[in-house]
Amino acid sequence: MRILVIGALGTIGSKLVPALLQEGHDVSISSRDPKKPCPWPEQSCQRYTLDLLVPDTLPAALQEIELVYYLMHGMSDGQSHTEAEITVATNLAHAAEQAGVKRIIYMGSLVSPKPKSAHMLARIATGEALARGAVPVTELRAGIIIAPGSAAFEVMRDLVGHMPLALVPRAIDTKAPPIALDNIIYYLVKLAEMPHTAGQIFEAAGPEWLSYRQLMLCIAKQLKRSINIIVLPGLPVRLACSVLGVITSVPQALAKALIDGLAEPLQAQPDKLRQLLPQPLLSVEQAIAEVLKQEQVETYPKRWRDGVPRFRNFSSLHGFYAKCAKKSLRVNASAEAIWQVVNMLGGRRRYFYFDSLWALREWMDFLLGGPGREHGRSDFRQLKVGDRVDSWEILSVEEAALLVMRFGMKAPGGGGMQISIDPDGQQQRLEVALYWHPAGFWGLVYWYFFAPWHRWLLWGMTKNMAKLAEQKQQALQAKSPS
Repeated sequence: MRILVIGALGTIGSKLVPALLQEGHDVSISSRDPKKPCPWPEQSCQRYTLDLLVPDTLPAALQEIELVYYLMHGMSDGQSHTEAEITVATNLAHAAEQAGVKRIIYMGSLVSPKPKSAHMLARIATGEALARGAVPVTELRAGIIIAPGSAAFEVMRDLVGHMPLALVPRAIDTKAPPIALDNIIYYLVKLAEMPHTAGQIFEAAGPEWLSYRQLMLCIAKQLKRSINIIVLPGLPVRLACSVLGVITSVPQALAKALIDGLAEPLQAQPDKLRQLLPQPLLSVEQAIAEVLKQEQVETYPKRWRDGVPRFRNFSSLHGFYAKCAKKSLRVNASAEAIWQVVNMLGGRRRYFYFDSLWALREWMDFLLGGPGREHGRSDFRQLKVGDRVDSWEILSVEEAALLVMRFGMKAPGGGGMQISIDPDGQQQRLEVALYWHPAGFWGLVYWYFFAPWHRWLLWGMTKNMAKLAEQKQQALQAKSPS
C-alpha cells in the first residue's frame, strides 16, 4: 500500500517505518521540523514537512495515500495541547477524506475508567475527533512502552540510574501493563493488512501488570544500580513533577503531562487484540534488556539527534534527550567561503572568540587527567571523519555544509558541537550548536552551570566566523575577473 506515517521520526515511528518498508509498502513520512535528521538515511522515503494546524500543508502529502498512521501527540507543547490536538486531528480527518484515504491507524493511550489527567483526556479526544471524520479509524491503545525515547521509560531510567534515594507519592504503587516496542510494532504493521478492523479500538498490554515501583526496580536491576524508594503519602504529584524536571533529561512539559496521570489506574482488555494477532510477548525484563542491548550498537547519523549511542558515549546512563544551545546568523558569503573559516578550527584561530575561556575549561580537564590540553589537528588541510580537533573527535563531515564533533573532555555526560551551513535566500545560514546528554542530576547541573557561558561563546563565535567568511568572500570576488 501507499502509506503516510505522521510522526515518523519519533520513538514508535522510527521503528515502524523500516518495518513497513520490509513488508513491501511504499512509505512516505512527515515531521514538523524539516531539519530533524532521519534515523534511516539509507531509505528513500518521500518526506513532507507538515504543520497540522495549517490545513493547506496536508493535501500534497496525502495525494494517492491509502493508509495514514497518526503517531503524533502534543504533550511537550504545554498546557493548551489538548485543544490543539483536537484541531489537528479534525484537520487531518477532513484532509484525508478529501484525498480519498481509505483508513487511519491512530496510536492512542490506555486510559483509566474515569480519566482526569490532561494527557489521557487529550488522547481520548484525539481519537474521537479522528473518528468523527468520514475516513474509518483503527485505534491502538497502549500504556508504557519499553523503548529508548519513550518518555515514561526515560523518566524512570534517569531516576533510578542516578538517584540512590527517591521520595515518591503514594501513586507509585499504581499498576500498569508495560509492553515492549517490538510487540507494538508487530501490532501496528499487521493492522495495516486488516481493513475490517476499521471503527474498532484495540488495547495492547504486556504479559505483566507491575506497579511503577516494581518497574523502577526492574530498570535499576538491569542497569546494575540500587535505589531506595520511600513513599511519602502526602507528597503532591505536582511537586514530584517539578522535581523530575530538575533531575531528568526528559523535557519538563512532557514529564509533567505523564506524571499528572500517575495516580490513575489504567484499564486494559488485551484479549481481543491477542486473539486477532497472536505473538510472543516479551517480559518487562526482556524488553529492558533489549533496549540496553540496542544502545550498544554503532550508528553513525550525519546530524546530531536524540538517543544515538555514539553521542551518548554508549552509556545507558546518559540521558536520551539532548539539551541544546545554538546560535545562527545569515551570512553574506558563499558556503565555500564559510567552510574555509570552519576549516580553521583548532588552528591559530582556535574557536574564534574568547579563547581564554575555552583554555580555562581545558586546564580543568587536564588537571582531572583528561585530554583537554591536547591541542592541534590530525590534518590541518581538511576536516576528516575520525580525526581530532584539539580534544574533539570528528564524527561527520559534509564539505561546505556540515561538521559534527564529539566532546572529548571529562564531564558527567556526553555531548558535542554541530556546525551547519544551509542556503537562506541569497545568503547562507551559519549555525553553531552545542548538544549535551546529561548523566543524571550532576550532568544537568553541569549543563546549567555552563549555559550562560555557552550563550556568550556561541554569540561571539558565530559573529566572528561570519565576519571572517564575508572577508574571504570579498577577497575571492576581488581576485575573480570582472
